Amino acid sequence: MSARIATRVYLLFTWVCIAASIQASGQTDRDANVIVTLKSLERLKFEALEHRDTASLEAILDATAMLVEHDGTLKNKADYLTDLRIHDLAPQQIIPQWTTVRVFGGTAIVVGIYDEKGIEKHRPYHRRCRFIDTWAFKKGTWVCIAATATSTLS
Repeated sequence: MSARIATRVYLLFTWVCIAASIQASGQTDRDANVIVTLKSLERLKFEALEHRDTASLEAILDATAMLVEHDGTLKNKADYLTDLRIHDLAPQQIIPQWTTVRVFGGTAIVVGIYDEKGIEKHRPYHRRCRFIDTWAFKKGTWVCIAATATSTLS
């Protein structure tokens, strides 16, 4: 291989590596922004649940959202919000212990654990739950399209 061809191959290889790193860097930056956004939305979701703020949950949950409660009950958005309004449950504290986010283009999965304490049917309760929330980027905003929680401590 002549020096001239070797130089061209080297320059082409260098250019491909630079282009790939720029593209990867842009994707990483976008994913990092999405992760920050979703962790903030998760905190807002837990605060809304703690305060039974159905208006905030209305904005966070997609119209077609499906939710599985810690006891295995499957609900659509309307049923979930109605139950939150009328249920004899008074959460006093809902604290996310940790969360991790994985981004897949316009979809993201948030996995974590939260600790919840409150009063239900005039009795104190304490739940530690593992949760998985699925988010989708729709019409310029992130909305929760599915959520599930599994009790790990009663």
